[in-house]
Amino acid sequence: MMKKILISIVLTLSIFSCTNLDETIYSSIPSDKFFTTEEEFLMSAGRVYSHLLGYTHYYNIWGTITVSTDEALSPFRQFNQWDDGGVWRDLHAHTFTPAHDNILQTWTFLFTGISLCNQILYEFSQATLDFPVKESMIAEIKVMRAWFYFNAIDLFGNVPFTTDFTDVSLPQQKTRAEIFAFLEQELNENADLLVNSPADNYGRATKPFAYTILAKMYLNSEKWFGTPKWQETINACDAIINLNTLQLENDYYANFKSNNQGSKENIFVIIYDKVYANGDWSRKFRFHQLTLHWESVRTFGILDETWNGFCASQSFFNTYDLANDYRSQTWLYGLQYEASGAPLLWYGTQVNYTPLVNSLFDMSNPALHNQGVRFAKYEYENGLQGECMSNDYVVYRYADILMMKGEALVRQGNAGAAVPLFNEVRNRTGLPDYIASDLTLDEIYAERGREFAWEGSRRQDMIRFGKWTTARDFKPVEADNHTELFPIPARAMTNNGNLIQNTGYTN
Repeated sequence: MMKKILISIVLTLSIFSCTNLDETIYSSIPSDKFFTTEEEFLMSAGRVYSHLLGYTHYYNIWGTITVSTDEALSPFRQFNQWDDGGVWRDLHAHTFTPAHDNILQTWTFLFTGISLCNQILYEFSQATLDFPVKESMIAEIKVMRAWFYFNAIDLFGNVPFTTDFTDVSLPQQKTRAEIFAFLEQELNENADLLVNSPADNYGRATKPFAYTILAKMYLNSEKWFGTPKWQETINACDAIINLNTLQLENDYYANFKSNNQGSKENIFVIIYDKVYANGDWSRKFRFHQLTLHWESVRTFGILDETWNGFCASQSFFNTYDLANDYRSQTWLYGLQYEASGAPLLWYGTQVNYTPLVNSLFDMSNPALHNQGVRFAKYEYENGLQGECMSNDYVVYRYADILMMKGEALVRQGNAGAAVPLFNEVRNRTGLPDYIASDLTLDEIYAERGREFAWEGSRRQDMIRFGKWTTARDFKPVEADNHTELFPIPARAMTNNGNLIQNTGYTN
């Protein structure tokens, strides 16, 4: 019921805010339109969470940061499927340019979110109404703005920066280090104003969410600036652990059920519902459509079409111990069956998902309809009708806190202290416990891949562990590391003359 109430409050709102920080912002708001009740404050804050629905769209940030890694690809398939102007092969092969549409959509998503937060904070500042949770609600929006900016500096480096909704001038580009310092202060100042438990503010910013952002900033600091912040990473993780409001689920897949709002592990989720969030085409959670074979609707009882596209790369799938690792059920592989147990047939031949994919793009030798193992970590609800699943998309989980702390300890040379943290996560997988000598950086990297497949962390991990520019499935070794930042979109460069393009890209 809580989920439906929140959706009814949040998702019925339309977003008419400014779209880009590289565009002129107009902010004339009649004085009699500012908030007069606590409910109106909540409704306004809800616009931020409504905006988040676009996150998982394959042309938006999730598709961009996932297909550009080794954990996913969308090959050109027989029958001229999934060409899409080359966006998927350019992401996977790292041949993207400032004209790439996914990268533009990602930029727009992030800076629309920032503008929306700035607008809401301005409106809050102009309203005279006071109530007990007003301060915490303001803190909540500031933390959400910090999350958008965190993603922006992670993906693009130096970006336009403003916190003033009334400033109509084109924003200046700030360095990643400058924005990092702002976010660090903003998150520390506002974290304690938020609730301690995600269950008490489901699908909204909480204290664990704020400290998770900080932990990820610190974890990647050495790669970003050459300055390691391992102890700061540990401290941010401990701030979450010591709250005692989160714990690992005994069943790994409980975090991804169609009714996963009961998870005690999920720190921050984007709320979806097959009925209430089934409007705008670009704001639906549709992993079932992205990955499943056309005939797999008969396996899961899905009352809609599926598109037979996204799959895992063979090298990523091969990191799993299929016989013993419970997490290998994240993937559908081998012969497929209908819900009744009968073989799942396609033109008389049983569908057989194979790890091997012929090619990323070869019109004379396209990937076959059955190639590539398919994603099944999120429960595909029987009888699902429509394009939107009811599972809430998991942005951050408590398992990540334990493993980030463990990684930081290993990088400090203290693998012994990291062992219980990694084993707490590993105990539910069916695999044997680690000992200190097992915890090499390569093993931590591989284990993070298995634990967080398609959860949006792989790009950061690949860059932090020095794997981003190496050769892998359908991607050659890169001559330099300039693709560790995406290009600033050409449209943003045209709209804002203050911006300088990232090194290695030509507008």
